Amino acid sequence: MTANELIQHLLTLPPDTKIVIRGYEDGYNDILKLKPVKIKTKADADWYYGEYQDSTEADAIDALDLYGENKNTKM
Repeated sequence: MTANELIQHLLTLPPDTKIVIRGYEDGYNDILKLKPVKIKTKADADWYYGEYQDSTEADAIDALDLYGENKNTKM
């Protein structure tokens, strides 16, 4: 998804719509940070790993990592 695709979709939502990300195993979490990252496709990634990995290569893709976590975690 590109920033433009996301913006176009967000424009169709009521302004007070909560935006969340999936939790580690179940449920959803608030987005706490927006972090610019550079990524590349991860060749032969197992299904439980992300499709992309961090990259410092010249042809890396600029992306935005939507970071969230359960703020109620007791560790």
